[in-house]
Amino acid sequence: MERDQNTPFINDRAFKWRPGRLYLPAVRFTGMSVSAINEGGAANDAYGLNWESSDTSAPYSKEISTFGVNGILMMTDGMMVSTDLMAPYDLDVTKNIYARVHWTCGSTDVTDAVLWKCLYRAMVPEVTALAAAGTAFNTVIASDLVPVATAYTINRTSWAKIIGNTLSKKVEHLSFQVEMDTKAAALGEDLFFLGLELRYTPKRLYRGDGMAVEAKMPNALLGDLYT
Repeated sequence: MERDQNTPFINDRAFKWRPGRLYLPAVRFTGMSVSAINEGGAANDAYGLNWESSDTSAPYSKEISTFGVNGILMMTDGMMVSTDLMAPYDLDVTKNIYARVHWTCGSTDVTDAVLWKCLYRAMVPEVTALAAAGTAFNTVIASDLVPVATAYTINRTSWAKIIGNTLSKKVEHLSFQVEMDTKAAALGEDLFFLGLELRYTPKRLYRGDGMAVEAKMPNALLGDLYT
C-alpha cells in the first residue's frame, strides 16, 4: 500500500545523511601527452599517433616511483588537465559543494609548497555549449605543504567551495579543470596529480526537498565523529 504523502519520513528533512562523495582519479582526466609511450622504440608512432596534449604545457601520465601506479606528472607551473562528467543523481544544489585535489611527490622537505587551482563549468543538456571550465569556486584551494618527511605520501588540499544555490537544478553535466599553478622552486622531485574529490549534501528520498541542514563531514572518510 502506498504511504500517504504526509506520513513522517516521506522526505529528507527528517534525516541527517553523511556527505555524498565522488572521486575522479587521474585516469578520468584528459589533456595529457602520450609522448612517453614506447619512448625510443622503433614503433613509437604506432601508439597515439597525432594524439597530442590538449591542455597547457603537455602533462603526461607516468609511473609513480616504482609502485606500478600511474599519476599525471606536473612539474611545470601552469600545467593543467580537464574532465567532464554527469552530476551525481542525488546532488542537492541548494547546499554547498566542495572539491579538493589529491596529490603526491618525491619531496621530503615539509617546507615545500604547492598551489593547486580548480575551475568548473555547469551545463544543461541541449542548452549549454561544451567549453573549457572557467568558473572559479567561491572559496578557492589554499597553498598546500608537503605534510611529512616521507616521499610519496598521499596529500590532499583544503576544500574549494561552490556556495549553495549557485547551480541550477537543471544542470546535468559538470566539467572541471585542475591546474598545478605554482610549486616551490626547490621542489625538483616528481610531482603527481592523483585525482579530484567531490563532497556534497545528498537528496535521496522521492518526495524529499533536501535535508534541513548541510551534511556534516566526518573526521575521517570512514570515521564516526563529525565536524
